[in-house]
This record gives sequence, structure tokens and C-alpha cells, in this order.
Amino acid sequence: MNVQQSTIDSIYELIKQCFVMNRKLDRMVSVMGVNFACNHSANKCHLGIAHYYLNLSDQIGERCLERYNIDIKYGETPSGKEDYLSVEDIIQTMEDKVVEFQNMYMGAMKVAFENNDLQVYSDLSDLLVDYNKIVEQVILLNDKIKSYGSNVMGFDQGIDTFWIL
Repeated sequence: MNVQQSTIDSIYELIKQCFVMNRKLDRMVSVMGVNFACNHSANKCHLGIAHYYLNLSDQIGERCLERYNIDIKYGETPSGKEDYLSVEDIIQTMEDKVVEFQNMYMGAMKVAFENNDLQVYSDLSDLLVDYNKIVEQVILLNDKIKSYGSNVMGFDQGIDTFWIL
């Protein structure tokens, strides 16, 4: 086999976490749009961030496993029933989750590197460059929602001015 089993296992977990992130973000944007009437922000976050994880899972699977004739095994994802107190709570949670995912992602890279699976490491590194833009966007959203204070409708109406994706 061209890829070590512990690298494969870390890639399986990374793919699973992409689906977990999509589920969590789908819930966040549903609450943002329905409960807080921030439909524009919810739509931008849904299409630009939540859907990103589904594409990322495909890219990781194709480039890091299937390319080496390794099929993908998909782990289970939890239900999405979280509640949020405010749009600021949603955006802060979103930032926490995207940074947590980034750290987990880099952990998978470390496993590949330590196993000398440099072909996998290289592809993960390339994909991380794009993922870092997601982190940058969410950090910016969190900074902006704080600056808008209680004016969440202003945040929703102004999101295009600080949307960088």
C-alpha cells in the first residue's frame, strides 16, 4: 500500500469532520435566517462556508485516497439541534468551530508527514491554503458582528462589504 494505515485513518476522520462541519453550519445558518431574520448573511454563510466543507471532503477523498486506489469510508455525523442566543453567538461558535477544524486538519497533515506519506501531505497542504480563507472570513465576520453591537440588521445588510470569499 502506498499510504500508511494511520494516515488513511486520519484522512477518514478529516472527511467525517467535513460532514460534521457542514451539519453544524447548516444548523447555524438555519437559526440565523429563521430565528434572527438575517437571511442575507445566512445565505452567504450557507453557500460560501457550509457548502465549502462538502467540496473539501470530495477533494480530500479524491486526492489523498482514491488517487492511490483507497476507497473512502464515511463515519457517522451527529444530529444538528443546537440552539443559539444571538447572531453574535452563532458567529462566535462558527469561528470556534472553523479554527478547531483547522487545527484538526493540521493534525492530519502531521500524521501524513510523520508517516512519510509526503504525497498526501503535499495535497493536504495545497488544500489548506484555500481553507485558510474560510478561517480568515469567519474571523472577519466575528470582528464585524461585534462592531455592529445590537444592530444585527445592519450586519446583515452590510455583509457584502466585508465578504471576501
